[in-house]
Order: sequence, then C-alpha cells, then structure tokens
Amino acid sequence: MKQVKRLTLMVAIGAMVAIALSAQTVPQVIQGTELERFLTSAKITNLKDIGTGVTLPQKATLELDGAVRFGVWKTIDEKKSGVTQMSKGIEIEFQDSWRTEVAAYELDKLLNLGMVPATIERAFNGKRGSIQFWVESKMAEADRVKNKISPPNAKEWNEQIGKAQVFDNLIYNTDRHANNMLITEDFRVRLIDHSRSFRPFSDLREPKKLVRFSKSLLQRLQELDEPMLKEKLGKYLTQFQIGAILKRRNAILQLAQKLVKEKGEAAVLYP
Repeated sequence: MKQVKRLTLMVAIGAMVAIALSAQTVPQVIQGTELERFLTSAKITNLKDIGTGVTLPQKATLELDGAVRFGVWKTIDEKKSGVTQMSKGIEIEFQDSWRTEVAAYELDKLLNLGMVPATIERAFNGKRGSIQFWVESKMAEADRVKNKISPPNAKEWNEQIGKAQVFDNLIYNTDRHANNMLITEDFRVRLIDHSRSFRPFSDLREPKKLVRFSKSLLQRLQELDEPMLKEKLGKYLTQFQIGAILKRRNAILQLAQKLVKEKGEAAVLYP
C-alpha cells in the first residue's frame, strides 16, 4: 500500500514538473536562415514610426503564409568625409547607414556571437534599406539599471557583457548606449542599432572596457581573414572598413594576451 502511495506521489510530482516546464517562456529565436527568408520574402503590410532613435526607424508588420512577425525598417544612408560637428563633439569620417546594420549581423554570425537579430537588405516603396527582426525584450539595460534589477546569474551576465564589449570595439560602435542593449525574459543580451558602426580606424574605441575575454570568441576572432570578410561584408563595407576590422581584431587579441600575462588565465579568460 505504501509503495502504491509513493508511486502515486511520484506521478503527481512528475505531472507538476511537466506543467511548470511547459509554462516557461520559450526563448525567442532571433537568427537563422528561416528568419532571413521570412524577412526577405514576407509582404510588408504596415509601417509605423517607432518614435525613438535619431535614424527614424519604423516598425514593420510582415506577413507570409499566414504568419505575422515584426521588424525594424531603416533607410538612412548618410556619409560625410573629413570632420563632422556632432552634438557631443566632432567625429571623423561620419557614417550613419542601414548598410552597417546588415554588416553587424553578418559579422555576428561569423563570430557565433548570437546577439544581433537577423538583419537583411531589402527594397520597399522605391527605397532600399535594412529590415531587422523585432526582438521581444523584457527591458532595456537602461531600465534594469534604473530599477536596480540584478541578473539572476551574475557570472553569466558579466560574460555576456564582456562579449558585447568586445564586439562593439571590433566594429567601432559609436552609438552603444543602455537603451539599445536589450534584455530578454531569460536575461539574454540582444544588441540593436548598428548604423553608426565600422568606422575606418585602427585603434580600439574603448579598450579600457575590455578586461575579460571569452576563449571561444577569441578563437573566432583569430579565424577572421580578409577574404572571409570581403565575401560576407564586402557588399556593405568599403575595403578600408574591412581592413580596419582586422586591425582592431589584432589589437583585441594583443590586449587579451597582455592581460593574461599580467593577471593569469583564470582572471582574464572564460569559455
């Protein structure tokens, strides 16, 4: 009799666990060929101003085979040589373009970073631009800081931030701020807004932020070469921009090696 009760209790517990697991939010897939195909082929049925961002992005409603999804549509494509006066100072070789949105996604894939949502080139209503898959986020980093919300796993969070900082230095992102770093329900980092990236400079923009490095990401960086970048990014970046990526890559690798010598692998590297 006791065995029957014990078995009944185990079955009940198993059922409760199954229900709890099924109730958990399934992580949103943000990359992949299926999403790229959808963004390329779906009909754009509506565009609505997002209301934030200096690049005037619009939220696009896309429909294909009965499925409805959303994306961010950008058509800005500005480039100025020399020195440009900005609200927060001057900038050399200014560029603000949908083209670097696509380049950021393609580079993310080469690095197996998994943080930049699927982004493709597309024409609509006589204009050419980029469509980026719409991320379902819990909050922006600005909200997390403002509301003093701690990540559930500090170690994993810090490692994600470390990867994001390496990526931003690699692409020379001049527009990373706490409102374009999104956080999902399961506290995964999603990086958006890369229209002001890939400046043709050799130096790292914020090397002081690079204190710890993912070994797998460093390996991917080592594997980058000019033919690979030209094949994947050559349609969206100039030869000088591609060359600058490799120079900044070298600077990141050298910095990682330097810190490992000074502090040891355990203090600097993680998987």
